[in-house]
Order: sequence, then structure tokens, then C-alpha cells
Amino acid sequence: MPNIIIEAHGLKRHYHRGSETVKALDGVDVSIHSGEIVSVLGPSGSGKTTLINLLSCLDAPTEGTLLVAGKSVAGLAEDELVEVRRGVLGFVFQQFALLPTLTVAENVELPLMFLDRRTDSQKTAEILQTVGLSDRANHLPRELSGGQMQRVAIARALITDPKILVADEPTGNLDTATGQSIIELFKRLAAEQGLAILLTTHNPAFGYEADRAITLQDGKIVREEMPHGERASSHSQDSPGPLDGPPHGSPLFEGALTQ
Repeated sequence: MPNIIIEAHGLKRHYHRGSETVKALDGVDVSIHSGEIVSVLGPSGSGKTTLINLLSCLDAPTEGTLLVAGKSVAGLAEDELVEVRRGVLGFVFQQFALLPTLTVAENVELPLMFLDRRTDSQKTAEILQTVGLSDRANHLPRELSGGQMQRVAIARALITDPKILVADEPTGNLDTATGQSIIELFKRLAAEQGLAILLTTHNPAFGYEADRAITLQDGKIVREEMPHGERASSHSQDSPGPLDGPPHGSPLFEGALTQ
């Protein structure tokens, strides 16, 4: 069994809005293994973004325990969370966030500058080969397609040797075929490099290509499935049976990942 890279118990994130307490996340238990792809699904306001932010150390929980790469991060100050993110996590965003005046190779190497690390042209070339962009190293972002720009963003996340890749709507700006190619790349990275990949997607078909799909509602996990095997667990009596998936026409199937 692969190592558990993220482990959370009783995770809560509450906010105060005037006299009201908003329970964005209300007691979540989740574990993610190395080499596993986990998608987070749910309607707007379900707690998806909150959960992703907590698991990727972009926010701190109100209550609960959270271990990332074996390190307890609940209660850490922001500067300490930054160090965890730098050493363990890589991020891929919907909007690519490439600098237009830098070449593909320079964009990939950019995180190393912020980490005060030396660049290695051979390593950059190897990562570009991994994402299928060996022939685009000297191109500018404006010379690339949307799918190619997302592959640059993935290469940039890989340059720091993360153990966990967090992909927030990585296919949101791509057509279906290009989005599928990105999902296939994630599968290869998980299988060949042992990366744990945590993702959200507007396309539920992509979400159900993960090793595990977690559905949130009102800040709680209501459904947890293994689309390519038996269902991991069900937290609701009204949940569909194993492998049924969400019905066509339901808010979930129609892509309610809008938080």
C-alpha cells in the first residue's frame, strides 16, 4: 500500500459573518496516498474550495488534525505553511498564469528563482519531455495552444520535485479532447512518479476518471467512490449504488463545481 501523503481527521473551517457562524467545512476525514488521483466534487457552496485550500496548506483549519507528508500543519503560522508548500506541493491553475515575456523553459524554471535554487537546463529539458513539449522550449506563451500552455503550467509545478500536485480546474479553459489529454498526463505522472494528485474539475466525466471521487455537500463528505473499483464509502442513505455515478441531469453531473 502506498504511503499516506495527506491525512485529515475532524477537519473544520468556520467563519464568522456578523453574529452568524458559517460552517464551510464541518468535520471531514480524508486520506490521500502517494500515486493516487483524488477529485473533489460538489455544488457551489459545498466546501470544495475550502477543503482544497486546507489540504494544500493555503488556509488553516478551525479544528481538526492535518498531516501533510508526515508533518502536522494544523496550527502552523503562515510563514510555516509557506515552507510546507514550498517543499511538498506543486500547483496548477485554470488560468495557466504564464508570464508572456518569458519562454516556455523560463516559465518552467521561474519557481526556482523564488526558492533561490539554481536552474538545471538538463532537468528542465527532461520535464518538458515528460509533458510533451521538448520542441517548444524557446517558444513564448502566445505561440502555444491552450493545451500546450497548461502543459507548461504542469511542468512548472513539477520543477520543484513536489510530492503532491494540486490542480484547481485544470481543464476549465480547454476543449474536451484537450482536457482529456491533460487528465491522461496526470494519470501517467501518478503512475510513473508516484505523485499524489488532488484536483477539481467542472467536467464530472473527468472527475470520475480519478482513482477516488469525493463529493461534498454543506461542508461534509456525503459520497466517496472509487470509479474504477468498489465504492470506498457512502455517507448518505440516498447515495446511488456502487459505480452508478451521478445521474444525467442532476446538478452534480451537469458540472456543479462552481465554487
